[in-house]
Amino acid sequence: MDPAREGGESERRSALVVVACLTAISAWIVGHGLAGPLYVLIYLLATVPGLPLGFTLFGARHPAGWVAGILFGYALAAFALWIPIAMGLASTPGFVAAWGFATAVTWLACPWRQSPLVALPAWNRHASVGASVVLVLTLMLATPPFARVGEADAVGNQSYRAYFTADFVWHTALTSELSKFSMPPRNPYLASQPLHYYWTYFLLPAAVSAQGPPLLRDVQLCLKVNALMTGLLLMSAIFMAAWAAVGRPWPITIAVCLTLLAASAEGTYELYRFWSRGQPLAGLRDVNIDAITAWHFQGLRLDGLPRCLWYVPQHSTAYALGLVALTAAAAIGSAGSTMTIALCGLALAASTMMNPFVGGLFALAWGIATTIDALMTQRPLSRIVRHTLAAVPVGAAVVWCLAAQMVDGAGDALAFGFWGPAAYSPLVVLLLSLGPVLVPAAAGVVARGNGPLRPIVPAVVLIVVSLTVMYLVRLRVDVAWVPFRAGQMLLVAIPALLARAVASLMESRRGLAAAVIAIVFIVGAPTTIIDAFNAQNVEDQDVGPGFHWTLVLHADEERALHWIRTATPRTAVVQMEPSVRDRDRSAGQWGERWSLIPSFGERRMAAGLPISLMRVPEYAEKSALVTAIYETSDPHEAWTIAHRLRIAYLYVDALDRAAYPGASKFDAAPQLFATAFSSGDVRVFAVK
Repeated sequence: MDPAREGGESERRSALVVVACLTAISAWIVGHGLAGPLYVLIYLLATVPGLPLGFTLFGARHPAGWVAGILFGYALAAFALWIPIAMGLASTPGFVAAWGFATAVTWLACPWRQSPLVALPAWNRHASVGASVVLVLTLMLATPPFARVGEADAVGNQSYRAYFTADFVWHTALTSELSKFSMPPRNPYLASQPLHYYWTYFLLPAAVSAQGPPLLRDVQLCLKVNALMTGLLLMSAIFMAAWAAVGRPWPITIAVCLTLLAASAEGTYELYRFWSRGQPLAGLRDVNIDAITAWHFQGLRLDGLPRCLWYVPQHSTAYALGLVALTAAAAIGSAGSTMTIALCGLALAASTMMNPFVGGLFALAWGIATTIDALMTQRPLSRIVRHTLAAVPVGAAVVWCLAAQMVDGAGDALAFGFWGPAAYSPLVVLLLSLGPVLVPAAAGVVARGNGPLRPIVPAVVLIVVSLTVMYLVRLRVDVAWVPFRAGQMLLVAIPALLARAVASLMESRRGLAAAVIAIVFIVGAPTTIIDAFNAQNVEDQDVGPGFHWTLVLHADEERALHWIRTATPRTAVVQMEPSVRDRDRSAGQWGERWSLIPSFGERRMAAGLPISLMRVPEYAEKSALVTAIYETSDPHEAWTIAHRLRIAYLYVDALDRAAYPGASKFDAAPQLFATAFSSGDVRVFAVK
């Protein structure tokens, strides 16, 4: 081996060791001890079946092969876990057997020892350092908020900062339901119905929390460390996609870091508003800083990449898997072999399994990009026809999602047209939300002297598709959901174009390049700094717009919820009164308790009012019946309704007693409602 190559290998190993050590430390912090690193080991072991696929595509000696392999492995592990669950054989031996079979098939069947199917630009020591910088910044952003999710004080109160109360709390309920191994899983807010949500991502933490080592029998711990690893994979996939398009380590490092840290000007805008009005900057802690465009302009809300790390790991996994296919398209266009096309199709299918909407858009972008490339060749039709092979696994993934009842009713919820928030100040909203990186990224399309345009075509196509969907597609029941996803898809595509612009400037006008980078950072960084501080600020007890900025579970509540988790049957229906805790209708201090029993008690309810699922009439109808249980002064009437809804336990606390004087009947009728647990003002009654 020549000295230069040997030095490069040494730096690559050193960078890997640094990232691995910091990951272990971050997992220790997030997991509050050895449980964090232990989960990381299980996570990596679970992804082993996918490594041959990544190595076959990009090579075992290229980091992209490992990133793609781990992503493939995560999807394969989820599918392998699903098989014994679906067969009614959910157990540690069943899971290990399914994982072992998947591992044997991929390692024996894939030609991973041969030359990679897709030749990416040669990796070098500068790329290792640059990628390590990105991953270290990712850990620095993700670790502090995760470490404080559910933080307990000296008396046992537990704190959850918004917007973990909307996403992480819901993910806890979902994962708890999956850990019961019913198939299809039940809706924890409507136990009589199956769950209509894409739950594939959550199968691994569900299985580990239910069947893993005793140290890991904690749903929230598994979710936090799993999300930490997902964030690292997402940022690695973004780096690799930009690498395939540009192949310049320092411009790519700068572009990815700026997109992670400085994509939005909303923080700078809000700082100016506070300063111009003489308001104290301390008020920024009570601002949803990445939603200023909605607060002040009634426009779209577009979340940055830090919120991908904190709140929506299932979507992040779908983005990362989609980027695997786009990375291949950037490197070879439409010149791929049949095996290459099949592996790209598998990546898109895995993305679809994680989120059918996102996976479908990535498949569309990949198809358009490869078609454009094919049209510039001598035999375009044959190439286009050959690439339709990728539709087979994507179609199979869609069928699987439909069979699992994940997306029932979603098609009817779609609406089209330029209306609602999209129509309010669209240009101002776009520039505030993404302007710091989107404007210079646009310059990357016309930048000269930095290679052909073909490698950036997939990124350009994804941006165009995302912008189109952002402004013209809505969910009727949640107008913010599609723009959230489309905005984040924009952000994973932007670094390739931004890196090209930075590279062009660094070659011709270094001073201007430095000035542009500095301006982008200065304008965009305040949003991330404020958001990162607020995301872990569980000391903030102020009331926000309809909810407390921090949800506090008081010690008596947690004792009761712990009893529910440990003393009731896993499939028992445990009911709280949902209407008074509905975030849409109740006073701020109670609205965030909409998922108290499913998330913190980890049990199903007969009726609830979830904010993370599409509302259907049955939620309100059955919630009205539950309200009657608490409202009536007749214990026999309450008992009759509870039996009709198959409720085994009723949860009652001071809020219920204040809202419903009739709740006193539970204590007065032990022949119908036996006190099963009591702590302070909190009671759990067994329905006889």
